[in-house]
This record gives sequence, C-alpha cells and structure tokens, in this order.
Amino acid sequence: MKIRLRRLMTLCLCLVLLGTGAAFPQKLLAESPSASDVMNAVFDTPYRHTLQSDYASIRRSTLSEWTDTVWQNDVLDAKVTVGAGSQPLEQAAIRSSDFINGKHRISAEHIDIRWLQETLANIGSAQPEAPVVAYPDVIHRSGTTRIEARQLKSAWVSLTIPKDAVCGVYTGTLEVTAAGHSPITLTLTFEVLDLAAPDPQEGATQVELWQHPYTTARYYAVTPFSEEHKNYLLDQLSEYAKMGGRGIIATIVEEAWNHQSYDSDPSMIHWTKTADGSFSFDYTDFDQWIELAIQAGVLDPQTGRGQIKAYSIAPWGNIVTVYDETSGTSQRLTLTPGSEEWRTAWTAFLEDFMRHTLDKGWFDLTYIAMDEREMEVLQPCVDLIEGIRSEAGKSFKISSAMNYSSSDDYAFLDRIDDISVSLINVNEKSDAMRNLARHRQEQGLLTTIYTCTGQYPSAYTISDMADTAWTIWYTMKQGTDGFLRWSWDGWNEDPLTDVSYRTFEPGDPWLIYPAERESADESFYESPRYKMLKQGIRDINKAKFLQSLSAESETAVTQLVQSLKRPKMKINRYGSATYARSSDRELVQSEVLRMREGLNDIAKTYLQARVIPVTGAELKTSSITLRVGKNTQISLEPLPYNANPVTWQFRSQDETIASVNETGLISAKAPGQTTITVQCEENDQIQMEISLNILDLSQAPRKRAAVSPDLKTRISEILQAANAESHS
Repeated sequence: MKIRLRRLMTLCLCLVLLGTGAAFPQKLLAESPSASDVMNAVFDTPYRHTLQSDYASIRRSTLSEWTDTVWQNDVLDAKVTVGAGSQPLEQAAIRSSDFINGKHRISAEHIDIRWLQETLANIGSAQPEAPVVAYPDVIHRSGTTRIEARQLKSAWVSLTIPKDAVCGVYTGTLEVTAAGHSPITLTLTFEVLDLAAPDPQEGATQVELWQHPYTTARYYAVTPFSEEHKNYLLDQLSEYAKMGGRGIIATIVEEAWNHQSYDSDPSMIHWTKTADGSFSFDYTDFDQWIELAIQAGVLDPQTGRGQIKAYSIAPWGNIVTVYDETSGTSQRLTLTPGSEEWRTAWTAFLEDFMRHTLDKGWFDLTYIAMDEREMEVLQPCVDLIEGIRSEAGKSFKISSAMNYSSSDDYAFLDRIDDISVSLINVNEKSDAMRNLARHRQEQGLLTTIYTCTGQYPSAYTISDMADTAWTIWYTMKQGTDGFLRWSWDGWNEDPLTDVSYRTFEPGDPWLIYPAERESADESFYESPRYKMLKQGIRDINKAKFLQSLSAESETAVTQLVQSLKRPKMKINRYGSATYARSSDRELVQSEVLRMREGLNDIAKTYLQARVIPVTGAELKTSSITLRVGKNTQISLEPLPYNANPVTWQFRSQDETIASVNETGLISAKAPGQTTITVQCEENDQIQMEISLNILDLSQAPRKRAAVSPDLKTRISEILQAANAESHS
C-alpha cells in the first residue's frame, strides 16, 4: 500500500512538472526567524525626513503599496525605508521592474534609486550648545549598502515619465533584498495623465538660486577656473539649467555680503587704480563664468534667456577692494552710496562694464544688483545706474532683493526691473503682494519671493521636505513670477559629514552637496529638500499651463491656489526658525498634497471635456484563420491613441460562414472565406476590412503541446528513482 501511494505521489509530481516546468523544491520547510531578526521595507513619506528615532514606527509599518498621479514629461518621487533587525543587513539593494499598462510599458531604465546618507546637524542657529542630530539629507549612491543592526536607511526613488508615455495606469514592483533575508516586494502604481508637463527650462516660473563657484574650487582643492574647476561647475550648472534656473550670480566686488558664508566671495572682476588715478578692470574670471553658464544652458544671449546678476554696487559694509599700482598693494576703499568718491569709482566701473558686456553680447541679460539694502541706499544707486547709457540710449537693468512693505512707492519700485521680496515680509492677510506683482507684470517687470535664514517654511537640512514644495506653491498664490533662494552651493568645510555652521540654520546655504573629493563618477549629490523644490516648480508650471488651456481650468486653478493655507512660525530655543505648533507642521504637508490632488482633479476634468477627433485606426491583424465553432475578438485602437471615445460598426459579408456582434466578436460557423468590414460612426472615412478563412475540424487538428527534452529527462530520472525504491 505504501509503495502504491509513493508511486501515485510520484506520478502527480510528474504531471505537475509537465504542466509547469517548475524546479523540484530542494527544501520544503524553513525555520522562521524571529520578528526581531527580520528585515522590513516599506514605502515612506517623501515629504519628511525619516530619522533613527523613527525606528519603532517604521518597524510597525506595513505600507507596501504606493500610488501617485503624474503627467507625461514628469517625475514621480517616492521614498522606501529599510529597517535592520537585531543583526546588520549586508548587501541591501532595491531593484525595480518595468512598469506595465496593458501592452504599454515604462522601462526600469527610467528609474533612479539612491540610498540616503546621513550628515550631522546642529539644530540651532549660532547656538553651539544645541543638540546635534543625524539627518539623511544626502541622496547619495545606488547599488548595495550595509545597514547596521536596529538602524534605518531610506532610499530616494525618482521615476522619470517619458514625454511620449501612453496615458493610463501603470504598475510595477520594487524588490528589496539583503544577504540571508527573504526578498520584500513593494508595489508602485501610478496614473499617467494625457498631458505633457512643460519643460522646466521653458516653464512660466522664474527660478534663481545663488551660486558660489569659488566654494567649489576650495572644496575640491582646484585652482579657480582651471579646467578641473570648470568641469565641476559645468555639471552643477547643467543641473541648474535643467531644473529651470535662470539667474547667474556674478560678484563684481570682493565680499559683496561681508563674508557671511563659510568661504569668501572673491570678485570675478579685479579692480585696479592706476598711477594717474583712473580705474581699469580685469574680466578674466567673469568671462569664464558667464561662458560656462551659456554652455550649460542657463543663459542664452541669442534668445534673451536668463539673467546675469552682478553683485553689488552697494556691498554690505560699502567696501570695494582695489589694487593700487602706485603702492603695489590692495586697498579697501569705503565708498558710501551717494558720496562723491562712490560716484566717481562706480561711474568708471559702469561705463567700462557696459562696453565689455556690449562687446560680448551680454548687455541685455545683465542686471546691476543689490541685496537687502535700505531705501536711502537704493535711491542713489538707481539714479547712477539709470544715468549711464549706451549709444542706443539703454542703461543696465536693475535687480534688488529687498524688504518690501505695502507703503513702498510703486513709482520708485517700477525703476527696478527685478525685485525679490522676503517671505517674512509678505503679509498673508493683505493683498499688497498680489497687487504689487500684478502691477509689475503689467509693466513687464519681474517679481519673486525669496527665503533664507530666520524664515519658515524654508529649506534647511532640518526642514521637512514639504516646506520647499509649499513655498513654490505660495509664490503662485501671491501672483509672483517665481522664487529666489540665497544659496545653491555655499558649502561649509565638509557638509557630507557635518552641516553645522557658526551662523544660520544648518544647511541654509546650499541645496546640493559636493561629492567625495576622490569621487571619479560624481560631482554633486542632490538633497531631498531640493527634490521637493523641483517638484513644486514642476507642479506650478503644470498649474499655469492648465490655466492657459480653458477658461474653466483657469478659474478652477486660481480658486485652488488661492485657498492655500500658510502655517505660523516661531524661533525655537536654539535660534532656528521652525513651525509654531505641530499642527502647523502637519498643515504644510497636507496643503502640498491637497494642491497636487486638486491640480490633477482639474486636469482630469479638462481631459474629459477635451475634444480630440479620431483620424484613423490600427488593426492588430487584417487576416484571420479560425476553425468552425471558434470565436475571436477583433483588436483595434483609434488614432491618435488619445482620441475621444468612438463607436465601431462591424458587418460580415456572409453570415452563413462567420458572424460578428456589436463588440467585434467573430464566430466561425461554416468552412469558407468572407470579409468583416469595420467602420467608425464618428468618422465614416475610417473603414477597414478583415479577411476571414474558416476551416472545418478535419483541416485543423489539435496540436499537442511540445515537451522540452530537459523536462523529459527530469521526469525519466524521477520515475526511475521511484521504481528502484519500490523494488528495494
């Protein structure tokens, strides 16, 4: 009886192998590790840092699915957090499948998954005794990593949606693996709407992030504007251009901001006072910097894209450093705006600078800039700049970051081509900022909002990532042209290790990180707050694009954006600007999500009402062979693929041979040949034919499925082993 039972089980196994080709399991049972030893991996919010103090909540999380809605030519950002148990995780990795939508796919080649690296941050501002916390603020490298016991490590997931992606719902998986642990599969599902997001470079949003090229030279220990230095700068500027950056910062005096950053800000233009008392100027560094910005695509003198912001005719401290030929020394001249000495020196500079930028073809992009100076300083500067004109009667454009109040005179502000107003000076309960921005747009003038130290929401290492996205939405609510951030790359000594600095909230002076000095394949790393800044820019570009498509969309987007709520802030006991209450922190994230969901709802409403007539159709096949008694479905798609829904009419020329119903299902009735005609109700010019060949059963015998030689061999071996055991 036992032998018969064993033979029966063997036969069942062979039948299974014939049907599936599955490998014979080597181990049926495995010991279950304790819960404390098991790796866990979950989706996690990309709008907030996940710290080591969040370990318990991540270990409890079961969030294995993530959904989102994107446009064509868009980016989906997500975050996965992996937790180690009582033992370290070795060779931890995350790999992506392709993303499938019916017969359409977005390849895994479009996804970038990078582990986040922690850096230390003193959570105060100019408070050495403030606590130091590790923040995962560096989107570091892909590949494998080690995760220490009872520690967390997050990975940033960025999926670029191709411009030609077919709309619909896509699903794929992220597989998390580590040596000695069972893989964990996470599911990522997203809907692609049938709208192409504007390229950030061409979007309707002004973006200006101040650069510090000499800091890059110091960090990588290279000579300023050497070929090595230029290679680092070109990589950074190319990313800046790609994200929509348009303002290039050029220093025209030493220490325009009185050395507020870790590094000095040398002048790109070197002043010399000659023996006869006149001034001469060396533009070597300035020219190389602007040429790099043009090469990277930030500036385009031919089309008028971008701005060169020359800082500053009113430097903090009013100091201008010049080389004195007579004494052979550098001298620091105190030139108070409005004084005769100031007027003489700056007239000489502006006249020479005008000749130089005209010769280079850069004059129309160049702005003489000032930062946070009082009205009594701005007035003489504007007067002098306007008074120096080219042969064509043009003066330099003027730019100023400033502390605006509603009582400021429009007549004077209209003389400044580009102003940026601090977020902290924008009164949420007043229409002053909106009115100013609207007035200036009517005059063809730029207006932006900027953030820096002492403000919330902002863009510090210790900030929630939602803060930067919210700020971009707020610039749209106030009707401004965009956003300015005081620093893009003003690193301290070694930001990959510690972002703390003697002044400012940690990380305030930069949004990107340098790579390791010895790195051969990376020149900078992004931060999560920078990723969300870019998301905000993409989103408001989409919102502005939707406003241009229809009156209904314009009204709906305006109502949505004007409903954006602003959180309250405070200065914490360590001097850092932060949320007033935890509810204010939650408000920022919930408002960003509400804006994004509302935007996509408006887009879907627009798409439902959009008229795209069908112009053709694509048949899967124009010739079909069937046996009598069988059915098949006609497969066809309208052209273009996103045409409005259509109704197809199907007709058989001989229904005694084959019939077709209203859904396109063909039924074979008798041997013979006939034709199915397909016609579109909405466009009678679209007509196609399908040739049918119906065979009787004797003409089309059923074929047996082939069994592979390898599988036959395996079955034979199993049967022989079973037979041998039965005779033992």
